[in-house]
Amino acid sequence: MGTEEHPPCPTCGGSGQINFFKGESRFLLSAEECPVCCGFGYVQEELEEPEGKSDKLDGKG
Repeated sequence: MGTEEHPPCPTCGGSGQINFFKGESRFLLSAEECPVCCGFGYVQEELEEPEGKSDKLDGKG
């Protein structure tokens, strides 16, 4: 692996957290892990399946 640069997550802007106000008066600032990037700050690319490999089973039945 290298030191590849990833584009920042569009939801959290690369911070890995979502900040929001909560409470009845909306005075309390809270932060949660970004649901899109899982706190990494960038969206992880899904790994592609190697050619010829599949989860499907060949068989009769």
